[in-house]
Amino acid sequence: MTETPEDPQKPTLMDRGKKAMETADRAATVAESANNAFGAIKWAAIAIVTLTFVGGAYGIYKAVSAPAKAAADAAGAVTESVKSGAGKIKDSSAEVINRLDIPSSNQSVLNAAAEAAFDALTTMEASEPDGMKERLYRRTNFGGHENRICKFDADFGAGYIPIALAADNEAYATAKALGSKDDRLIRMIITAGEDDIALRTEWNSEAQIWVIRWKATTLKKEMSDALAEQRVIDVLGAARENCK
Repeated sequence: MTETPEDPQKPTLMDRGKKAMETADRAATVAESANNAFGAIKWAAIAIVTLTFVGGAYGIYKAVSAPAKAAADAAGAVTESVKSGAGKIKDSSAEVINRLDIPSSNQSVLNAAAEAAFDALTTMEASEPDGMKERLYRRTNFGGHENRICKFDADFGAGYIPIALAADNEAYATAKALGSKDDRLIRMIITAGEDDIALRTEWNSEAQIWVIRWKATTLKKEMSDALAEQRVIDVLGAARENCK
């Protein structure tokens, strides 16, 4: 007897409900996976964009700040160089100025001789220059002389030599009117052979003493500072008697 296959059973409502639930679960799982994957991709993209922006900004910062920093460093280097150069110039200038100073071995003697000579030079009678050559000589060597130029010969042990000296009357005029002893200066020329030795004696208002210096344009000293000091004192002493 031949068996007749059974007719397939139709799914019940419950079976359909199960399948629907399974399908929904699978769909939800796929959706959640896709959502997670999309979220991961989104944050990865954000991270890449952020890093790119930060990297670009840092690059821009370096590009902008590097020249500024280099300029600042260069400016600092230049400033230090200028300071160093200025310091060297200042030191060199001080050396040049100090080289022209003649130390005094007997300050009281120098003060007395200079005071007496200055009084004589500022009260002596004025005299007009004898010709253009004399006028030029006075102007070149004795600024502010007001035609009060004292000339005489002095013997320092080897024969008489010409001496010329004068006070800077113009510079002293204002101080004198105010009863001050500032701005007092005596210039002198000692002619030894073919050399005109230019020296000056001036009042130092800060130290309240007379000081001796070589003329500012002196490049070569014709004698030692010690000998120059002695000759200046000799000339100042002689001026008291010869400058009238």
